Amino acid sequence: MKLKMLLAMLAMLSTVAVPAGIASAADENKGIEDRHPDGKEKKKVHISADAAASIRVFDVTSSVYGANGSDTADDTAAIQKALDAAGTTGGGIVYFPKGTYVTSKDLKVYSNTKLLGSQAKISKADVGDSYAVFAIQPGQSKIVFEELWIENNKSSGSIGIDFGMNSSDIDVQDNRFTGRYAQSVNINATGVKHIEVTGNHFEEVNYAVLTNHQATDVRDVRIVNNEFINIYSDAIELNHPGSTYTAGANIIIADNYLSVPAAYGSGTAGGFGIGVAGATHVSITGNIIENARYEAIHIEDEAKHISIVGNIINGVENDPDLVLNSGIYVIDGDYITVSGNSIRGANDYGIHLEYAQGTQATNTTITGNTVTASGGGIKVSGDGKADIIVSDNIATANQGHGLHVVGSPHSLKVTDNISRDNTGYGLFVDGQSKGWYISGNSLFDNGSGDIGLNATVTLPIPLRDQSRLLSGTVASSYTPWLDAFSLGKGAEGLLYVTATRDNARSVSIYKVSWNGTALTISQVANETFGTLGLDTPKMNGSKIQVHAYSPSPNGSTVQFDVQFEGLIMHK
Repeated sequence: MKLKMLLAMLAMLSTVAVPAGIASAADENKGIEDRHPDGKEKKKVHISADAAASIRVFDVTSSVYGANGSDTADDTAAIQKALDAAGTTGGGIVYFPKGTYVTSKDLKVYSNTKLLGSQAKISKADVGDSYAVFAIQPGQSKIVFEELWIENNKSSGSIGIDFGMNSSDIDVQDNRFTGRYAQSVNINATGVKHIEVTGNHFEEVNYAVLTNHQATDVRDVRIVNNEFINIYSDAIELNHPGSTYTAGANIIIADNYLSVPAAYGSGTAGGFGIGVAGATHVSITGNIIENARYEAIHIEDEAKHISIVGNIINGVENDPDLVLNSGIYVIDGDYITVSGNSIRGANDYGIHLEYAQGTQATNTTITGNTVTASGGGIKVSGDGKADIIVSDNIATANQGHGLHVVGSPHSLKVTDNISRDNTGYGLFVDGQSKGWYISGNSLFDNGSGDIGLNATVTLPIPLRDQSRLLSGTVASSYTPWLDAFSLGKGAEGLLYVTATRDNARSVSIYKVSWNGTALTISQVANETFGTLGLDTPKMNGSKIQVHAYSPSPNGSTVQFDVQFEGLIMHK
């Protein structure tokens, strides 16, 4: 967008003469330092002499406009005069040299204008009834804000950059935003489209980037590679509750760092790293969210076609403590993809699909995520038609259950997950429904057991393809009988058992039939290498056990890999 906008501006200006009192870039570029608002050097942008001669530069401190930049005088009128001049002459660069420019009214911005600073701070005083530092006027386009420190000190109705109706092609890049009560970038009007917010630093503001409920048709917003530090409410909030598919759409949130810690806010009115209410076609990718006080990523209000991929979430606190303090939380959404995220230290669950009357997540895939050191791993809940897949995730060392199913979501697949070393169960089922497919999960070394059922669950749960890793210590040439997993009230299938010790190995396949009382088992195949043998498995209550003969010193260890392929009626 930067290159396109610069080329468009150059083309527009190339045939326009420079009016008296207005310098060209060739005259004034010597005084334009390419620096970050914090003073850090940035790369120089070299423009040819011919191109530079055609760009008009409106230096707000020149004698024509008279801004002071001393942090004392009110520079509103001078800056507005420069902005008006740019607007009435077809555009150009409105340049802010180093200094602090105090303002008291909205600064109105028009098309084809680039606002460029060099260690320049524009600070709005807490006076009067105007609300924004900069107000993009309705219908304006091709506007760039670059290298400015934008601060709004008003204690209410405080906005950094406000987008007017039908504004488009706006680039907010490499700026710094502050102001305790500020909504730094505020989109709350219809017809707004083609917006890029990139490379900015937001610190100790109320909302950093907010697309609000009146922006019902906002399109093509890219929020990329920004820093959000110590935000009081939400770092990024897409607030578009309403009718399906009429809300904001085609939004990218990528490669940002976000911090929304408890020390900088309280209550239920904020605390999300990224909040999405009602928006559609949103990509949330590659962000790092640290110490979110409420939830890291929050999805609600019929949000649809939301992709949450490859994010890192490190810490979710508990303010407010409503047992909803999860890494990724979805209460009402459809066509949701949650994939490849790494989540650590969420107060409640790493990933949490919740439901209430009339609201729940549907058509949702949760795949390839890792959750550790959290209150729980992955919780999926629903009532009625859900269509949810939970597959190929890893949940380890969490304080609750690794996998938790609640309610009666229809058409649920829980397959090929690893749930290990959790304080609760590897998989806990707190409800039941139709169309469930639970298969291939590795559940072991969990504090409460592999699989747990709530007492209210009256019907058996169908389980397919279980596996377990075990180890046994040799005493008098034998390992103890070791519980592998439960075959429930009945099971039919094949059991594959491998025992290894050093270079010795024994492998057997058994055909197994269990009716809840008697086990019928027959060996299908066996292969042994070295001095290690398997005894025929047996039942211990509802659990199948394995055992090995190993003529090796007492205290040596035999490793077991036990896999079952078939169907288990678990209860």
